[in-house]
Amino acid sequence: MIRRPPRSTPKPSSAASDVYKRQGHGLVRSPGDFGRLGQRPTHPDLLDWLARDLMESGWQIKRLHRQILLSHTYRQASSRTPELDQLDPDNELYARQFVRRIESESFRDAVLMVSGLMNHKMFGPPVPVKEDGVGQIVLGIQKLDGERKPIAGKDLGGEVHRRSVYVQVRRSRPLAVLETFDIASVSPNCTQRATSNVTPQSLLLMNSHFMLDYAKSFATRVAQEAGDELNSQLGHIWKIAYCEEPSAAAMLSLNEFYHQQVEIFQTDNEDLNQSAARRRALAVVCQAIMAANQFMYID
Repeated sequence: MIRRPPRSTPKPSSAASDVYKRQGHGLVRSPGDFGRLGQRPTHPDLLDWLARDLMESGWQIKRLHRQILLSHTYRQASSRTPELDQLDPDNELYARQFVRRIESESFRDAVLMVSGLMNHKMFGPPVPVKEDGVGQIVLGIQKLDGERKPIAGKDLGGEVHRRSVYVQVRRSRPLAVLETFDIASVSPNCTQRATSNVTPQSLLLMNSHFMLDYAKSFATRVAQEAGDELNSQLGHIWKIAYCEEPSAAAMLSLNEFYHQQVEIFQTDNEDLNQSAARRRALAVVCQAIMAANQFMYID
């Protein structure tokens, strides 16, 4: 659990208010209805050109995806300027990219990846889901006692670390971490995901077993790969999570946050030795890094 430090430390994920209003849209705002009842495309000529090009290329969907993903418009940054805001305030003309949170499945997979526990196994049966003792949907094989109350079942081992695409999908039992961050509804279908910014998301990032366990694994990985020197460990955390070298200001902030956590752990438990306090503090730093905007949002 993150022990609340002074306000100068990194904060959990939050973003500008307009991020939650609009997180990107297609050429047609009603992807589930391209007919008369749907909305008209914002760029009809471009839509016609893409449709014709798709047909003339032999209906190669991957080629179409590649064209879109490599286009200048798709690769724009989300930077805003007064001039662009005046010309295209609602970004109808794609003057910039929208800041958007990664999908729930991508977030879970990213956490698994940085922790070093990702199971890259492909194919095979899905990873089952079950209801735990408090009614939360987690990974595992459901076992019930005589009163039909959940009890501990068979350990799935490394199967619990498989990518989210292999997690069993049951409409009545969506995996808790995926549901919290807006899993696609399959009742009966989903043409466009809803995007929310609600309190349970922050609570999951701060207190869930999912985040706490993978933060500890992340810290263990860093300690093994970066050695015992603190700056090397903190810099390695940043590089694994964000794929870039940390700035001097970022390193200073991480150092301050780390030492604050060590002090808090030792103050709360006088019997805790220095080594154990440092391990816990490093795990808290990993948790804070995974809960930050830079980890969860694409800009």
